[in-house]
Amino acid sequence: EDLWKKKVNPFPTQNKKLSNPISASRDSFCSFATHTFSPMGTIKTPLEQAPPTVPEFHNEQDVLRHYEQLSSDCDAARSKIQELQNQAKEHELVVDAIKDLDPERKCFRQVGGVLVERKVKEVLPAVRGNKEQLDGVVRKIEEQLNVKEMELAELKRKYQIRERGEQAPGDEE
Repeated sequence: EDLWKKKVNPFPTQNKKLSNPISASRDSFCSFATHTFSPMGTIKTPLEQAPPTVPEFHNEQDVLRHYEQLSSDCDAARSKIQELQNQAKEHELVVDAIKDLDPERKCFRQVGGVLVERKVKEVLPAVRGNKEQLDGVVRKIEEQLNVKEMELAELKRKYQIRERGEQAPGDEE
């Protein structure tokens, strides 16, 4: 008797019996922070994924605690995005200020709290690279924020959570 036919798929998105080890590995998915990667190399963005699953809770305090934690995570992510965007704007201002200067001209750059003397031709690519990295981090945090916000919205819908002063759906006057 084939043992694979008796096993149940451990992935909640696919609730079918596994027929053999080959199809089991082909059908399985690994989920990382904001994207789902399949073994075939396709990437699904959060908008293409099913809405996040909200865990079951035993009492109202657990629901409220989870809701407050998600809200706090979203606020922290928004704050971090704003901070990183401000740093990226500062980098852009520096690039705009030195891009037209003579590449052999001296300039100073602060590295880890230490002011070092470099040339414009050395500093400009480094500042541009740092700005690109900041922009990449902002995009990743925004994607994670979108996932958290979707989870928060699903939690609000499932447990009918409303903020103070917020009307219930269908209570429009």
